[in-house]
Amino acid sequence: MRRPTRATLLMPRTWVVPYAALWALAGLLPIQATDLDIFFWPSAKLAVAGHPLLVYSAGGQAAYPNANGPVALLPLTLVGLLVRSLGWLNAMPQRRAIALAVFSLFLVLMAKEGIAAIERLRGSPLTTYPRLFTYATLALSPPIWQSVLGYGHIEQPIEAWLLLLSARWLNQDRTVRGGVAFGLAVLTRSSSILMSVPLALAARHRGWRKLITLGLATAITGAAGLLPFYLADRANVTHSLFTYRGSLVVGAGSIWSLTHGRPLEAVVQHWDVAAVALAVVATNLWLATRPGGFDQARLMAGMALTSASFALLAKTVWPYYFFEVFVLATVWAFGRWRPADGIIRLVMPSIAISTLGLLAEVGSEQGLPDFLVGVEGGGMFVLLGLTAAWMVWMAGQFRPRPAGIAGAAAALQQHGPE
Repeated sequence: MRRPTRATLLMPRTWVVPYAALWALAGLLPIQATDLDIFFWPSAKLAVAGHPLLVYSAGGQAAYPNANGPVALLPLTLVGLLVRSLGWLNAMPQRRAIALAVFSLFLVLMAKEGIAAIERLRGSPLTTYPRLFTYATLALSPPIWQSVLGYGHIEQPIEAWLLLLSARWLNQDRTVRGGVAFGLAVLTRSSSILMSVPLALAARHRGWRKLITLGLATAITGAAGLLPFYLADRANVTHSLFTYRGSLVVGAGSIWSLTHGRPLEAVVQHWDVAAVALAVVATNLWLATRPGGFDQARLMAGMALTSASFALLAKTVWPYYFFEVFVLATVWAFGRWRPADGIIRLVMPSIAISTLGLLAEVGSEQGLPDFLVGVEGGGMFVLLGLTAAWMVWMAGQFRPRPAGIAGAAAALQQHGPE
């Protein structure tokens, strides 16, 4: 049997089939129902039954409905048609296995786009084994399994892929494409609307015209994607995507859990998003004022810190909130790293955020005493805050690319990933 060459190892398609098979096998494990089963499949079943514009009626006016846009439901509906033909539409392990195998393809796309972003930041291609290590980090690390398998959030790989794609197209002055990709990301996972701040600053760095074009392309894409669902089922779409969140109470994993039983709790319940938005704007504006401007490295740092702000200050923090933080921080750290920095600076963000995601499982347990909930929420806030502060400091330091790789950088910017 021939051993794979280095060129073969570098090709993502070499690993697609075994990677998808691994996810399918994981889906057959006897795990409890996840959000894939509780929220996504009921919506997809309506689409399979011939009611694609009524997918939000599955949750109706429930206190916790399907709260993300319709993009992820399209591939899930195709999976639903397949499993229905096999007689497995109501067989949870089998349908989960097929769904995870299909959605693992978006993890491959996300990892590939992450590699492209890292190479743009470095200004040169990764060699064989660093490239394999980076693929493995982005496709196999604990936050990936925790979010997609453990919690069933199949939309997050699509969202992260689209966000990285938007950043690349913005870097290549393909602003309309960048806006369309960002609009689709928002239609995939609602919280990604916060990424409008770093993306807008990156576009403004290239001129007001780029900023306006990005905004128009994003708005048109979002409106076109959502309008048919809104016209068909206005009440349930409004509840699921816009109003339900304000009714949720302050939960575990958050610094705001310390406000339980105090007057501030009622304020936080409805206005935690204001604290998140303030942190996002302040962090990104600070990066934009540093020497060197809001270049690609600052954009990636800003996106990572934006996702971290949501996990830091949301009124409830679930472990899967660290998915985007992990992916974007890893891309930034790997792309910014130079051998003189030492191995700690390379892997610290990835390890720290993976650890925080696992620690967040403590607060996700039901029936914990308020004291433990508060300790966990406060501890998570401190640890994530320190990690974010370190990233802010490091991202604020201007690091020009070495002159010797300028040609490679220009080529990568021109042609994008292979």
